[in-house]
Amino acid sequence: MWQRILAVAMAVLFTTAASPKLPVAGAEEAPESAVSSPPMEMDDPGTPGRYGVEVNFVGSWLRAGVARNAEGLFDANYGIGDRIQLKYERPYLSEGEVGAHAQRGLGPTELGVKWRFVDSHGWAAAVYPQYQFDDAFKLKDADGVPEETEGRSVYVPVLLSRNVHQYYTIGLNLGFRRNLDHRGNDANIAVGAGRAVGETQRVLAEVFSERDSDLHNRQTDVRVGYVLALFPKRFEKTQFEFPAYVSLGHSVGSIEAGERATSFTLGVSVIRKPVGEGE
Repeated sequence: MWQRILAVAMAVLFTTAASPKLPVAGAEEAPESAVSSPPMEMDDPGTPGRYGVEVNFVGSWLRAGVARNAEGLFDANYGIGDRIQLKYERPYLSEGEVGAHAQRGLGPTELGVKWRFVDSHGWAAAVYPQYQFDDAFKLKDADGVPEETEGRSVYVPVLLSRNVHQYYTIGLNLGFRRNLDHRGNDANIAVGAGRAVGETQRVLAEVFSERDSDLHNRQTDVRVGYVLALFPKRFEKTQFEFPAYVSLGHSVGSIEAGERATSFTLGVSVIRKPVGEGE
């Protein structure tokens, strides 16, 4: 089933058939086609722009064997200049199993700074160091004893993207997470592609792989996503945009936890455009 879903997504991404309402060649600005988080797991080198603000409200649900987990994420981003972004992120987590009482509480706080150091001729590259605090609630085992947390960590991904034929973007992420409390390091590798559909929509696909420090596979997910700008005509001449998005992911190949995982993400963003846009 998942091979068919991915095949359909890739066919939509790379079809050469004309889409309705696409801007003509030579337009000042190409439609958005970046493979970005949210709703995808990988991110793009884009930033909110000078004094731009992006606030994401994201809900995610994960099913892996008998596990049933959910996350409500608040993710706020602020642009400094044209190429720097500050990030604050805090999730609210619900973790449990079928037939068991779920445990709920705030997840770890994460702060980050993104710097886009290349932006030329369709190429873009950024580095995005992030620090995760050890301030999440503690899960308890069957006897009520608190379990060990993930601990503090530093994550440094390099984000690359390339615009192709105006309506397409391909992306690559390479990242390493160093756990400061000696509880295991991670390496992440992701590739993705996006296609603009009209001026206000895009379809996305990615393969995201989390690996241990020896690059042995922990979990690899195939994910497809869709982004739609809400009421674009109404807000065209304002400082605000309201994208909504959804994605569906499924693990492939061997899984460290031993269970295949399926994830679903749904959310909306509130964006204040950078200074000079929408005025």
